[in-house]
Amino acid sequence: MRLTEIDYGSSINSLNANIYQFSGSRERILLTEPVQVWHGEAVGQLEKLVHLQPGWDGYQAEPVSFTNATFALRMLESICGDDAPIPQIVPGVSGDLQIEWHTLQGDIELHVKAPNDVRAWHSQFTDGTKAEEIDLTFDFIEIAAWVKKVTESAIAITTATA
Repeated sequence: MRLTEIDYGSSINSLNANIYQFSGSRERILLTEPVQVWHGEAVGQLEKLVHLQPGWDGYQAEPVSFTNATFALRMLESICGDDAPIPQIVPGVSGDLQIEWHTLQGDIELHVKAPNDVRAWHSQFTDGTKAEEIDLTFDFIEIAAWVKKVTESAIAITTATA
């Protein structure tokens, strides 16, 4: 079976959704993109980093590689809740990048060296946890818990002031 996209006009497009149908089937499914507060901003930051000129640092730094940027975005989609705060995303000199959250609850730094090669560092202030550093490849469940702990108070403050 092959999954094919069916275009049903502008009314569907205005919903930011796609309708899919399996070949030979009369049934269809409607898929919508999840609304993630941080997503658009993160994509914009990553696009800028991919388009940096070689030597952007005044020396010989490389722009962030497309594969690293794509991997970083997919990683963020797996670890951030819909209302997670926007992380800071900064380039490294070797086409790598750093993703960071610094809050009153603690800090998280994710160094994306290459796809499936991430160095994660975390320090939480509120529970007395000492700094922790781990190497990751594809399992980011622990990092998702870090992000939730470090950012949930920031989310509550933002929601309360809105």
